[in-house]
Amino acid sequence: MNDKILQMFFDIGRWAKAIDKGVGKDIRKDQLIKLCSEGTRADMYKAMKFGRYEIAPPHTAQIPKDNGEFRTVYVNEPIDRIVLSIANDLLFDLVPEMIHPSCKSYQTGIGCGKVVKEASRRISQAKTGEVLGWKSDLSKYFDSVPIRYIDDAFDFVECVHGKSALIDVLRKYYHSDLYFDTDGKLCRMYQSLKQGCAVASWLANVVLYHVDKQLSDLKGFYVRYSDDMLYIGEDYEEAMQIVVSELSEMDMKLNPKKVEYLSSDRWFKFLGFSIKGGSISLSGTRIKTFQKEIEDRTIKKKGISAKRAVGNVNRYLYKGNGKHSWATGVLPVINVQQDLDELNKFVMDCIRAVSTGKRKVGGLGYVSTKSDGCIVRGRGKNVRANRLKGGAIEGYLTIGCMANAIRTRRAVYEVLVASL
Repeated sequence: MNDKILQMFFDIGRWAKAIDKGVGKDIRKDQLIKLCSEGTRADMYKAMKFGRYEIAPPHTAQIPKDNGEFRTVYVNEPIDRIVLSIANDLLFDLVPEMIHPSCKSYQTGIGCGKVVKEASRRISQAKTGEVLGWKSDLSKYFDSVPIRYIDDAFDFVECVHGKSALIDVLRKYYHSDLYFDTDGKLCRMYQSLKQGCAVASWLANVVLYHVDKQLSDLKGFYVRYSDDMLYIGEDYEEAMQIVVSELSEMDMKLNPKKVEYLSSDRWFKFLGFSIKGGSISLSGTRIKTFQKEIEDRTIKKKGISAKRAVGNVNRYLYKGNGKHSWATGVLPVINVQQDLDELNKFVMDCIRAVSTGKRKVGGLGYVSTKSDGCIVRGRGKNVRANRLKGGAIEGYLTIGCMANAIRTRRAVYEVLVASL
């Protein structure tokens, strides 16, 4: 029997792409090339075709969350990470109809910024009232999807494209409850979508198609990004009833602590940003992260010179990894000039503090009821004196300058980055 999916999986172009992605995820390139050699792939093809290939039990890691709790993620062996990455990309290509247009997560060309800008536009057009809509997220989404819905997703793929040994491999992996805990002990527990595994992103998008469709069929605006859901419209109560009812039938639920009803006079946080009508700024968590990253590169680094501090800041804000940086992810989205100015003042105050040695510059905070932005600045004992001693900072381009550049044209921004 011709196994169309398996043949597509072993296309050399997909493996070459997987090598590039693997390097970006800290798998050594020489190791990747060895793993993806023609001989290795030939042996793997035979093993999959005859039902002998198995994905090894993953290792768990504990990742700290913003609220002080920890998120369990599953980390696969290097060769399995490649297999799962190729399988994930292939599933997205094979059955795009399984993902509802209102679901925007994990898809090429659609980032959080685009979703946030569209949500802000829709909110600014909504009728003013006490409640505009709601936002929420699913309670432990990646850990709570029952296996029957995972099987249904794989069944649909095979219904469209025929039976496949690759789907058998994935199905067997998701039916396995084995994993290694943080001490390396082999344990057994149902892992649901197995967050951290590449295929989890595809599954997270497809298993709620019917919920996405019902909410999108209402009169308002609905969008989902993985486990984050947003609904804007006068029929928001009906939308909430649908979500609660449908999730209950799936033995799932919303996180009650994350259900928030939205009003026009308060900022709310969504996908790392804050929104109030047509205004977009950073979320409180990202503001605190920004403060920590700047402080760690300047005033909290002992024995550092001002020139070195400027270089550190430029690398974080603008240079990043050569493709992505703080600025490329944030500046095309934020449109509250006062908040950008506040961030820039904080950066410059930290750099000046390195020069003077007087490092009490105050911190950054978040206020949801502020009318002209959501970022506030704590009073720093040394700020005024430091500013009197220094004006412009050599080698540093302001956040406002770079925001104007990136909004004008990405190439203009890149020219400025190259000059640093």
